[in-house]
Amino acid sequence: MLAEIPATTKIVPVGKRCGVHSMTQDEINAVLVREVRQGGLIVRLKGGDPGVFGRLGEEMDHLAAHGIPFEVVPGVTAATAAGADAAFPLTHRGKAASVTFLTGHCADGSDQNWKAHVETGATLCLYMGAKALPSVATKLIAAGAQADLPIRLLSKVSQEGSSDVLTTLTDLASGKVDVSVLPTPLIAVVGAVVAPPRHAGLMGRIAAFA
Repeated sequence: MLAEIPATTKIVPVGKRCGVHSMTQDEINAVLVREVRQGGLIVRLKGGDPGVFGRLGEEMDHLAAHGIPFEVVPGVTAATAAGADAAFPLTHRGKAASVTFLTGHCADGSDQNWKAHVETGATLCLYMGAKALPSVATKLIAAGAQADLPIRLLSKVSQEGSSDVLTTLTDLASGKVDVSVLPTPLIAVVGAVVAPPRHAGLMGRIAAFA
């Protein structure tokens, strides 16, 4: 998409990676207001869906506080893209009746209520917490999750150089899988739905439906 942007368009990089931010969120908010007030038509381009851990709420609040109208265009969040790439659904009759999007770390330093999440039986999609995944796996097992529950570690989904690692909570918790060598961004999906399906080998052979 970036390659399609006309050369005359002003581009302001504000990308973020864990621990490395080219701008703070307050600075991004200020840029949005400044550029609009200078007469620009602004596109705040984000990867995935801006409403899923994309700081959309804060940016909408800031624009509204300054009386600036805006439109939100939905995207495809990493969890659904990962499922499409790796041939698994996020919900499945008899396996998972719900899905929960979680962050691997909370902004205020607090922890998730892992026991409550385990008890729902939902598919768990873990964003922005690659370094914490071994610890999360340990906490999920301690909270009552089956030790052999499958977990998929998917990097750079829907991009060139993507990777897909299937393991279990116990192997991840014990360090048998070295998360540090996996490319980022990475999303982890936990639940029975991520086990290899019978139709996995058929993915991509024909355009059967969309």
